[in-house]
Amino acid sequence: MKIFRIKIYLTILTFLKSIFFNKINFHKIDRILLSQTKKKYLVYTSQLRSSFLLVLMYLKKKFKKKNEVIILSYNLKEMINILSKLELKVIFCDIDLKNGSMKLDDLKRKTTRNTLCVVLTNIFTSYKSSVEIKNFCKKKNITLIEDNAVYFDNFTHKKKKIYAGSFGDYCLSSFNIMKNISGLYGGCVTFNDKNFLLFVRDNLKKFTTFPMLLYFRQLITFLILKSFSINLIYKNLIHYLFYFSFKNKINFIQNTVYPSLRFRKVPIPNYYLSNISNFSKKLIYYQLVDEDSRKRNHNIRKTNNKLYYKYLKKIKSDQIHLFQIDDFNFQNFLDFPVLFNNREKLHLHLFKEGFDTKIVHYFDCSKLFNSKTKCNNSKLVEKKILCLPNHDKINKYYIQNIVRNINLFYQKNI
Repeated sequence: MKIFRIKIYLTILTFLKSIFFNKINFHKIDRILLSQTKKKYLVYTSQLRSSFLLVLMYLKKKFKKKNEVIILSYNLKEMINILSKLELKVIFCDIDLKNGSMKLDDLKRKTTRNTLCVVLTNIFTSYKSSVEIKNFCKKKNITLIEDNAVYFDNFTHKKKKIYAGSFGDYCLSSFNIMKNISGLYGGCVTFNDKNFLLFVRDNLKKFTTFPMLLYFRQLITFLILKSFSINLIYKNLIHYLFYFSFKNKINFIQNTVYPSLRFRKVPIPNYYLSNISNFSKKLIYYQLVDEDSRKRNHNIRKTNNKLYYKYLKKIKSDQIHLFQIDDFNFQNFLDFPVLFNNREKLHLHLFKEGFDTKIVHYFDCSKLFNSKTKCNNSKLVEKKILCLPNHDKINKYYIQNIVRNINLFYQKNI
């Protein structure tokens, strides 16, 4: 059952096409991105965090008397660091353990007249909670930024498809190496505020060139991860290397597997304000226009998510907690999240049995950034979450076996 948990959606064929073919209609990908997010304008950047930085700079200039940003505590450290370095007051909102969304009553309680914006981070977010948060922000006349990094192509069916990313005033998208649409590096922000477009154009002269060394390192990472996913290499070498590193807490290897562990509180790098490379846009183009592959990958993940949810629900144990899923098209996770008691021991047990799982996801940033507000649910999620693999090499047989092993683990360890 040894299968590499990471899926690099960018293919070697797409990579080669982007090198040798140049006649590309970039307006076509603009139309796709704008249509899905229901926006008029689009700006590409080198990374999602670059888009985030630009939006915050603009809002800070537009609303000079407001300086509070409400954001989910369970988050990426880099996102909070940007807020901190811009000298904005970070107000952490806890996660709802029922549905994995931003806790609505906590959001309402922490909103003040000084609230500059709310950041809706789509990690496990439900459609219903997205609507509720959008309506609340609209009622309070508060700008809503939607971080749609891991929810791209997720949607709900009403009379027509409503996509994640269409709820915020600004939608941030990521096309980094681990995303289901990957340009190695890349991001964009879609929006309706023409003044923000003018603001970005005015700041273009300050943009730097994205460091080629970083881009080259990302390219090497892409090739290494692609080689790791080759069954023969993974089964006979990489799986045992990862197991050994987790068991013996070898930081070098763990930091390679989980880049977010390398975070440091540093000033915002100059290259955050940089343009996306033309090569990255070509990579994104070939994936976006390949609707058949996008639909196929979406349906495979949805089927796997349904199976995980169904089989894990059957385990009657207070050692396991599942987020409620109302719509498997909208909450179509790239990895299936579960909260487990005794997570570290379970993680090593599953690895020993041949199952590669993701132990590091996001972090309780309220703790890391010394907030006076304690977000107990976020702390709990960071401590207990384990994400189960979900891609085209994962099938019903694999899911049945990993769930059976989880069940046996808790039967023996009660």
